[in-house]
Amino acid sequence: MKKSFFLICCITLFFLNGIAQPIKLHPENGHYFLYQDKPTVLVASTEHFGSVINPDFDFDKYLKTLKSIGLNHTRIWMGDYVEVLGDFSMTQNTSAPKSGKFLAPWMRSNVAGYAAGGNKFDLDKWNPEYFTRLHKFMQQASDNGIVVECILFFVGPNWQLLPMNPVNNINKTKDIPREDYLSLQNGNILDYQKKYCLKLIQEMNKYDNVIFNIANEPWFSNQEHVGFASPPRDETKAWIKEVSEWIVKAESKLPNKHLISVDYTNEGRKISKEEETKYWKNISVFNHHYDKDALSAKLNYGINKVLSFNETGLMPGSTPQYRIQGWKYLLSGGALYDNLDCSFEVGHEDGNAKVVFEGTLLSGCNDPKVKYELKALLDFMNSIDFVHAKPNYDVIACSFGDKDISVLENPGKEYAIYVNKGNNLGIFQLNLLAGKYEVTYINPSDGKVLRVEEKESKTMGDILLYMPEYKEDIAIVLRVKK
Repeated sequence: MKKSFFLICCITLFFLNGIAQPIKLHPENGHYFLYQDKPTVLVASTEHFGSVINPDFDFDKYLKTLKSIGLNHTRIWMGDYVEVLGDFSMTQNTSAPKSGKFLAPWMRSNVAGYAAGGNKFDLDKWNPEYFTRLHKFMQQASDNGIVVECILFFVGPNWQLLPMNPVNNINKTKDIPREDYLSLQNGNILDYQKKYCLKLIQEMNKYDNVIFNIANEPWFSNQEHVGFASPPRDETKAWIKEVSEWIVKAESKLPNKHLISVDYTNEGRKISKEEETKYWKNISVFNHHYDKDALSAKLNYGINKVLSFNETGLMPGSTPQYRIQGWKYLLSGGALYDNLDCSFEVGHEDGNAKVVFEGTLLSGCNDPKVKYELKALLDFMNSIDFVHAKPNYDVIACSFGDKDISVLENPGKEYAIYVNKGNNLGIFQLNLLAGKYEVTYINPSDGKVLRVEEKESKTMGDILLYMPEYKEDIAIVLRVKK
């Protein structure tokens, strides 16, 4: 009887564990995710990562809004970083709680003097209020089908605000330049970073909708070379590797194993095999910012990992580019696109704020309609068999007009094409395997079908497409007719 009971318990635990498997790389094609037993791409238009650290932000309304639209992803700061109003030219900002209201993983001490208001932190004491809010957020995100990228570290321009800066805690952390915060040369701060990291890994292990992002923009103060598209310096890469090993070792003793991501660079740069082997052994998702031409996906598709474009901006508040760049990235082999959407703010958690950016140096998306346009992108990706597709620009034998074209090909079965620009001469000549095809033309801004027709290929390069007139872009799917 005891053996039977034990066997039943083991079987039950096996199936329960199977249900709760965290998001992972798809076993057939590591360029994509597998989540809840379904091939998955992640598409989002999300607030500025402050859902948990800003207690005035109603994340219940925010997450329900994402679900109601049909998006499936968001990012959050985990608490080592915060901003104040005016940072990055933003007059409203979910990452900038009101003075004294920053909710961090650590308790406040009885000593006044934290740079963003209120008392200093005690890095040796955890804050139950923070963890209560974190768990509520994660459970609600799970209930709404939303995968959360959890950003463990960032320093950016705000070293003076970080709890681990010695001026902001009572624990006598080392006084270092901000460049050393994301390095192994940061004194006793490294011990506090590890303690913080391991605490969060333990707390978050039960959730299946988690990707751990080691650091947001680790190149911000630590560029390998001068220029906009630079990865972090070697000292920071070594620190990232160390943090990834903390996570892997900790999770080896826990029920669930989660994906780890790293922000690699702005735009695109080829990641060498040597660098991948030396620093990125534990990394499954490579994030990029401001990658308007999808260069990171085009240059690094040879790495069998997820390629991600997870922060937009540096453009006017309202422009079709927020949509266009997402379509271009996913149709170039990427699996995650997250538009940084400043229409989500405190008091406007349904995404209808109209944020003003001070000055002309920096700006970002404040257009409420973009999130709805991106739903069409996610629907499109879910309508094709992306797991068995790959980028192949040779599908286009000839195109007329100034077009920017991206193609995913599942040879002889399905071809997904995205076209930006060139609307005056909407003509293509395609290299397809012989067969009869159903051709569907789609408006990327709303997902509506513009036209359906049939074409037949008898020899390579003999199909001509005369597309409907379009304004900025158009999507096309060709499927073999059985």
